Amino acid sequence: MTRSQWFILSSAILWLGFLVGMAAYEQSVFDWHFAREEMPVHDGWHWTRRLVTAGLSFLLVAALAGARIHSERIGGGALMLAWSVTLLSVAGEALLGISPAAFARVGAEDSAIEWLSALLLFGAAGLMALRLQTVLRLTPAHGPRWIPVVIAAGFTALFALMALEEVSWFQRQIGFDTPEAVAARNWQGEFNLHNFHTDITELALYSGTGIFLMLLPLLRESEVARWPLVRVLAPFLPDRTVAAVSAPMLVFTYSHWTLLPVQAAFWIGLGVCIAFARSSITRHGTVLWSTLAVWVAAGQLFMLAFGHTMVMIFDSSEYRELFISIGLVVYAFRQSRARDA
Repeated sequence: MTRSQWFILSSAILWLGFLVGMAAYEQSVFDWHFAREEMPVHDGWHWTRRLVTAGLSFLLVAALAGARIHSERIGGGALMLAWSVTLLSVAGEALLGISPAAFARVGAEDSAIEWLSALLLFGAAGLMALRLQTVLRLTPAHGPRWIPVVIAAGFTALFALMALEEVSWFQRQIGFDTPEAVAARNWQGEFNLHNFHTDITELALYSGTGIFLMLLPLLRESEVARWPLVRVLAPFLPDRTVAAVSAPMLVFTYSHWTLLPVQAAFWIGLGVCIAFARSSITRHGTVLWSTLAVWVAAGQLFMLAFGHTMVMIFDSSEYRELFISIGLVVYAFRQSRARDA
């Protein structure tokens, strides 16, 4: 094992071990559920775990950045899209500062934000279906043929499921009743899966997409993408363009800020922005990533400072899910244009 490989693996083990160990300790000692939704806490204990999480997250990012073997360029159209999405996130937080009531209305159930998120996810599913057609025609350069087929089909189904869950399978539009067995256990009494365990679902969604959309683009550019076990998955790793468009999602973290996996995804996203700013091969890219790093930090500070003014502590959730959907549809679009299996 090379020195860089040892550094990457040990950093990843430390990072994951701390998150799992801390969740288990807090559950057993303090009876804190690992997926609780609450106001951010700023006492000594939470500051300590926050600093450790940040340190280990930056260490993991530094390990991958140190093993970088190439830097991808962001094209002009992608740069414009990334700037537009960033400005949209600024407008979202500005709305909170101006009128928390309006911020809540825009992000309410069946709002334009929710429907736009669903439409973007349906679009992502369609684009991944095109990717599936491509991999069915080609023989992969590495690994067995079934792996890219399963991955492309899995993403197609996942994005379609996420879109249908976003609008509760069109229940309110079609008007069918929720079966009693489902309504009795569903938090909102609706026909969907995510409201059976809303906090767990959101924890998985926010932390999972944070790692997928932000950390994996950095891994894609590192020597890890050439490891035998990773090489077969490399064609499906999101790229630097996807990370640039996805970064603004990180600033809409409030009721889940105390949860270490979500917080770790934030620190990793911030670290990736800094790493990409340092490694950008164009001046425009450096400016974009530097701006994103500043905005991710400043936007999260703003959310922590003014989040208590929201009508409900989870009002920012629909905003985050919109920006997650933007990142996923851009990922699917990039995948649909790929010509390798």
